[in-house]
Amino acid sequence: MKDMHTLEKSVQIETTKMTARGVQVHYGTNHALKDVDVDILDKTVTAFIGPSGCGKSTFLRCLNRMNDTIVGCRIDGKITLDAQDIYAASVDPVQLRAKVGMVFQKPNPFPKSIYDNVAYGPKIHGMTRGKAELDAIVEKSLRRAALWGEVKDRLDAPGTGLSGGQQQRLCIARAIATNPEVLLMDEPCSALDPIATAQVEELIDELRSQFSVVIVTHSMQQAARVSQKTAFFHLGNLVEFGETGQIFTNPRDPRTESYITGRIG
Repeated sequence: MKDMHTLEKSVQIETTKMTARGVQVHYGTNHALKDVDVDILDKTVTAFIGPSGCGKSTFLRCLNRMNDTIVGCRIDGKITLDAQDIYAASVDPVQLRAKVGMVFQKPNPFPKSIYDNVAYGPKIHGMTRGKAELDAIVEKSLRRAALWGEVKDRLDAPGTGLSGGQQQRLCIARAIATNPEVLLMDEPCSALDPIATAQVEELIDELRSQFSVVIVTHSMQQAARVSQKTAFFHLGNLVEFGETGQIFTNPRDPRTESYITGRIG
């Protein structure tokens, strides 16, 4: 019989970073998301998969209140970050988005220098006390985004002058410069070529050691490569959520199996 110490070591402790309970989203009369319950674990990549219009990006945007900016959007239910309700009246959405960063489908660097793109967040959130500290954050963020070696000699050049893959890594550097706890990615590779996609996927795997990463992807192969947890959405419902390997090899719901085998989509 194993002693208790060995048993404890063999059990991996999973820390929940964000929880969603009973989340509903309406755009006017359109009921876009229905009663979603999910736990987002810390230092884990969670993939949201499903056909177009199934609610996965809508739910992703609930996690940092990006839907607040959409007229006629109503959100019910509860979402917490470290057990705090992110929709509470006391929560400032701008401060929340510093903790829950976001990278969009199309690379969208600001029309500023590479340096200023990364420095923007720490500046507006008052995270530094001088140029030396800001320089250090910019370098650290670009290193974390695997871009420092390619741009360190041209930090004053415009971010919009980089290649598509470099622009997306610059947007990742910008998102992590505020040292968020969660990083949301809405189809971050859909506009990239295969080489740039491979670089971003490798980067996602490295970022997992520091952040909780949530990625929306149309590519089931990508979800299988980069994530440890997968959630399958269909027609506004969270159909199934579990270990990525289990979802892809032994799905519990016939709708999940139909999507993975290509019968629906």
